[in-house]
Amino acid sequence: MTQRRQPRLGAIESTSLPAAHARARDARRRRPVAADPAAAGLADDLDLGAAPGRTDALCTLLRAAVLDHWVRDFVHRHPAGTVVELGPGLDSRAGRLGTTGPAHWIDVELPEVADLRRELLPGPAHLVAGSALDEDWLELAGELPGPYLVVSDQVLSLLPEQGVQRIVFTAARMLPGAELVTDVLSRTAAGRLGSGPLRELEVDWTCEDPRELEPWGLRLLDACGVGDPPAGVAGRLPRATRALATALRAAPAMRGQRLAHYEILPG
Repeated sequence: MTQRRQPRLGAIESTSLPAAHARARDARRRRPVAADPAAAGLADDLDLGAAPGRTDALCTLLRAAVLDHWVRDFVHRHPAGTVVELGPGLDSRAGRLGTTGPAHWIDVELPEVADLRRELLPGPAHLVAGSALDEDWLELAGELPGPYLVVSDQVLSLLPEQGVQRIVFTAARMLPGAELVTDVLSRTAAGRLGSGPLRELEVDWTCEDPRELEPWGLRLLDACGVGDPPAGVAGRLPRATRALATALRAAPAMRGQRLAHYEILPG
């Protein structure tokens, strides 16, 4: 058996590995939740570390399924538009959506992970190596056709609050007609990260209700709990996964994680 390579990543960059592990295991199931075939190949090439716990893995997969659902909806409405994913880690969402993907896609990732993506996940996306807090990706997106969708899976919720506000304000000015899909964490969920797979990170801000962010220049279009996905997602889940999500819905790990879809109002 070929020895798997140990990726050389810093503490922050390594937080992408548990999610990749969860998607790899899911990809090998008869009825996957996130349906990410590339993830299984990554697990053959890389040592992704210890598997996340059952609840953390389920949260990862359900977030992916809901975000995929909203991205597909955006692409259906705006097939010539542009999607920007902030910090995709080793997720191949652009490739996973296949022919249903948008005309233009930008992935924004820290340099060490960006190098792995270039090597292992070549695809249709423009790749910007840098922080989501930089404006390089906003300038690139502004050169591509709109409307725009900004996607964040556990990135904005882990950045400094003022930095997230600056991203929203700048996107409102530079990306007319933009939408945002992101996760938000309650105080309970944020506190749990101290013992979970993202324990290397500190949460600077929390959100008990997605409407709390509307004063930032956002208009809430849709929201759901991680354990309570939209009907269009829940109906496609394997029965066992749906039952487990329902059973865990009241648990702090699930209840405190929400997903929200916003319109970014013109600045």
